[in-house]
Amino acid sequence: MAWVWRTATVLGGVALTLTVFGFSFQPLLSPAYTEALVGAVDAPGRTGLSPEHVRELADDVRAFVAGVPGVELPDRLPDGRPAFGPDAVAHLDDVREVVVGARIIAWVALALSCAWAAWCLLGGADRRMMLARSLRGAALASASFVTVAALVAVADFDAFFAGFHDVFFEPGTWTFPADALLVRLFPEPFWVASGICWAALGLLGAAFLGMCAWAIRRSSAEREA
Repeated sequence: MAWVWRTATVLGGVALTLTVFGFSFQPLLSPAYTEALVGAVDAPGRTGLSPEHVRELADDVRAFVAGVPGVELPDRLPDGRPAFGPDAVAHLDDVREVVVGARIIAWVALALSCAWAAWCLLGGADRRMMLARSLRGAALASASFVTVAALVAVADFDAFFAGFHDVFFEPGTWTFPADALLVRLFPEPFWVASGICWAALGLLGAAFLGMCAWAIRRSSAEREA
């Protein structure tokens, strides 16, 4: 039966890892984050629109991909220039599917993680050590993934960005002309900053899991002393 417990420990670690990455992304979908970052990358200067209009459009995109019901994206700006054409809306539809799916996975992973933690903590020393191993494995996996992704992004961000998109979207559906409103609202510096923020939050989550594993091991050692 040892393999059953080893498998359960690994699956618990997977659930914890998915929880870290799923929820570390959620702050990036907040209105305050979007508003601050589009201002920081000078989206008003890139689009030729007022800061108020830029904030409104950016928040519409944020709400659309976050799955907020009733959000519609304009196809024309007030001055007649193109806004979000069919290709842009189709891509944002794809993004919304990924975001909503990721959110569901994160909540399921959190529920499984909580159930696993409760089962382990309500048991004996062996079960608490299983939880500690799951936490430690999840912390190492999360930190390692973030580190490798960061190194690849630093080496060639364009290739990393393209590879990341090709995992989730059909090739050719996520590329737009440089003068497209979607590109001007969310230029490359926006995504570089977002990647850094997601990585930082992921590392914080990994550190938290590592601290929990250490605390459980220390508590178990003190009980045995």
